[in-house]
Amino acid sequence: MMLPLAILPLLFTLPGPAASQDATQEFTGSGEIHVLNSTDVWTATPADRVGCLNVNGQLTLDDCAVFTRLDDLPYTLSTAAGNCSFGNPAMPTNTDSVYGRNAHAWSCADEDFGTVEYYYTINGLNYPFICTGDVDCYYDMVGKVPTEDTAPMPVWQFFWGSEQFDVPPGHWRVLWLWVKVNGTGQGQE
Repeated sequence: MMLPLAILPLLFTLPGPAASQDATQEFTGSGEIHVLNSTDVWTATPADRVGCLNVNGQLTLDDCAVFTRLDDLPYTLSTAAGNCSFGNPAMPTNTDSVYGRNAHAWSCADEDFGTVEYYYTINGLNYPFICTGDVDCYYDMVGKVPTEDTAPMPVWQFFWGSEQFDVPPGHWRVLWLWVKVNGTGQGQE
């Protein structure tokens, strides 16, 4: 069966799965960074939340910091503690990771570590997941999901390769979700 040529343009313009909003427009200004226990940017939702990042850039259950994204290049992130970066040599390294063993945990501090990292999201995703580097939207956490008694936990960039396809045993791969802050300082999901 042949389709009439007039129908072909319609086939290429039919909507696919609809994103809830323009993710790049959502990732602006100030917001909280919620941590989602998910390995799939296409199926992850805010219901996968296991915690959020605090003012120092570490995972906590609910001590969520307000982050500010620079509106122009290099699109850095900061908190009241200072600029956030994976470049702080005082932070622990991910010694369990084959490819990330020399990588330092993310931190926010009022110091210049000589690195500038830009953060972005990808249009077409259902939510504004925070990515960095070369289309890297996943991060590496060690330990168990935080509870009220858990001390703040470090977070590293996720590295993989032929010797290690996923996070090391005892770690979990997570996503960072940008949740814009409304005028009262509370995140909106």
